[in-house]
Amino acid sequence: MALYKNEIRLSKPQDVRRMLSRVINHLLMNGDMTNEKAKAINALSNTALKSMEMGELQEELEHLKEVVEELEVKKR
Repeated sequence: MALYKNEIRLSKPQDVRRMLSRVINHLLMNGDMTNEKAKAINALSNTALKSMEMGELQEELEHLKEVVEELEVKKR
């Protein structure tokens, strides 16, 4: 079973999180759970969590940039 129909583009943390979620779900749905699969799911889950954190930080940074730009415009 193919995970993706098209080429994968990973340009944002959200893209990485989405891709990892699909891989994790694929591992969970196919066959018996082995130690190797469990370790892979654990590692992918940790990476997905870090990607979520990065996405949140990126959104906060973008918001702060907008606020700073608005304050600079008001100063003029």
